Amino acid sequence: MITATFVFKHNNSNGDFKKLDDEIMSRAEANPGFKGKEKWLSPDGSQIRVIYYFDTQESLAHFSRDEVHREAKLRYAEWYDGYRVEIAELTGSWGDGNLESPINK
Repeated sequence: MITATFVFKHNNSNGDFKKLDDEIMSRAEANPGFKGKEKWLSPDGSQIRVIYYFDTQESLAHFSRDEVHREAKLRYAEWYDGYRVEIAELTGSWGDGNLESPINK
């Protein structure tokens, strides 16, 4: 499993941010290799971390080439004061099974 973690500092949701964000999520969910996402806030609330889960590198690459996703990447400065993306391979996960996770889908 591959994760793409998007960490950002939001500055506003003006304009068509919500519309683009919803469309990107819809397109991710249409990707057969997309397993889900989790969203977290930093302790001080200034940064957001969204972790997207994909079955394979290929399904992540397909998502990253999506035209709406690419448009949003070009316009990031309209909504974010800064961002970074972290790509990782998930090699294991443990727990008692009582927490839902995209990993278990």
